[in-house]
Amino acid sequence: MRVGAFIVGGDKDSQARQRTAITEYFLNTAASIDFFPEKPGNETLDAEDRVMLMKCARFCRKHQATLAVASLSGMFDKRWKALGWLTYQVEQYGIDIVVTDEPRVNGSSIAILSAQAEEQRIRLAAKSKAALDEIKSLLKQGRPVRSKSGRIIEKLGIHDNKDETDRLGNEAQARLARERDQEVWGLVESYLKQGMNMSEIARQLNAAEVPTPAQQRKENRETKGVWYPQTVKNLLKRQGVIK
Repeated sequence: MRVGAFIVGGDKDSQARQRTAITEYFLNTAASIDFFPEKPGNETLDAEDRVMLMKCARFCRKHQATLAVASLSGMFDKRWKALGWLTYQVEQYGIDIVVTDEPRVNGSSIAILSAQAEEQRIRLAAKSKAALDEIKSLLKQGRPVRSKSGRIIEKLGIHDNKDETDRLGNEAQARLARERDQEVWGLVESYLKQGMNMSEIARQLNAAEVPTPAQQRKENRETKGVWYPQTVKNLLKRQGVIK
């Protein structure tokens, strides 16, 4: 049995604890463990930009190894991102997974746990938006709002034309994204005409080592990036194929 153990970036003590947890988990097995430690501060990056994480995933696919992590906490900046990424590895490549501090997270349960985390994320986002909308409404009426810390909020944003600045910035980002999409759109369009779904398109693009939009905007590409169904979905939205 082979194991690819991903060690989340952190200080030496943190990485040592992760190694110990994974080693002890497989202590009474005949497992051969290969460790893939990353540098600190990578938790907020996209998965495709994390070199050691992608090396670990490729190792597990190549050797039909189990992908092990000590904890979901800290693996990404959000728990739902970690669950979503692991779900993709299980569903697309048949990789078995182990989370040493959460034995219930495995190949059989990961999809359900990921869906639950995504649902919770959406609910929290909706709740936050509703609260922000309420504050905006009160401020428009000239009614100051008191924060939980007791501070009086009289206006939102850092300057009066923040909304217009945000709009222009978003438009510029969207325009650049559409321009990058043109490098791969012809290929994606041909896959669509063949009746492929988003997961199938992602597999084809990965097999062809086509750079993702995130990698296209980097001058130094250590990896080609990884296409996920969501990556394809975002591209299709930008092209107006889906809403």
